[in-house]
Amino acid sequence: MYRHCMNRKKTSAVGFTLIELLVVIAIISVLAAILFPVFARARDNARRAGCMSNMKQIALGVMMYVQDYDERYPTAPDNSGVSNYASASLAPGVSWIKDVHPYIKNWQIFRCTSGVDYTGAGAPTGNSDSNYAANGVVFRSTGLAMAAIPNPSEIVILQESPTAYWYASMRPFWNVYAPSTTNPTYTGWNYGSFNHIHFDGGNQVFADGHVKWRKQSAVCSADYGLLTGSSSGANSCGMVALGTKGYAQF
Repeated sequence: MYRHCMNRKKTSAVGFTLIELLVVIAIISVLAAILFPVFARARDNARRAGCMSNMKQIALGVMMYVQDYDERYPTAPDNSGVSNYASASLAPGVSWIKDVHPYIKNWQIFRCTSGVDYTGAGAPTGNSDSNYAANGVVFRSTGLAMAAIPNPSEIVILQESPTAYWYASMRPFWNVYAPSTTNPTYTGWNYGSFNHIHFDGGNQVFADGHVKWRKQSAVCSADYGLLTGSSSGANSCGMVALGTKGYAQF
């Protein structure tokens, strides 16, 4: 009888205690808090790289246009913060996207995946939308000659906007607060959310065709061929108020 009892298999419940479960949950929470921001940053880095790739292709399109048009940059209307989209029916000098698109032949190139669509008047309508803005000092109705820019590797010709519109934006553009056809001033080169689409900065295309990411705080008026205060004034860096006058240096 005794031997029979000793040989009987004993059964016992196996599981976690409440304290052990709480410890596991706490560890998972800590790991999630550490890893989720890393994953989010990796995603944003991938979007920034994709947007930079788009802008490199646009830059190549601009350079091909320059070579075909007597070394002059694409055109855009003066005295306006916007130019119409790349419709085939538009006349020359109306949209820089219309000028550049034939060299790219891809509408998606003009959009960054980090951008959002504007929902008010001027909301995107198919192929027309873009969240890249051109430098109105360079992209003019007459087409600025490349030789007019003394330092093309330092002058921005395109930059990002976090919002896509139905038109081709111009930043900077003629100062609508103080317009002048003989000696125009420019505004809107670095205000609000412009140049702040990826982390605390954005991608920019320069007049020689290269592209790089820069912090918004490092962007200056001289990067667009502008000085503030007067025609021989200061180089204003960082964000500026919309309406701040910038005088073109070429």
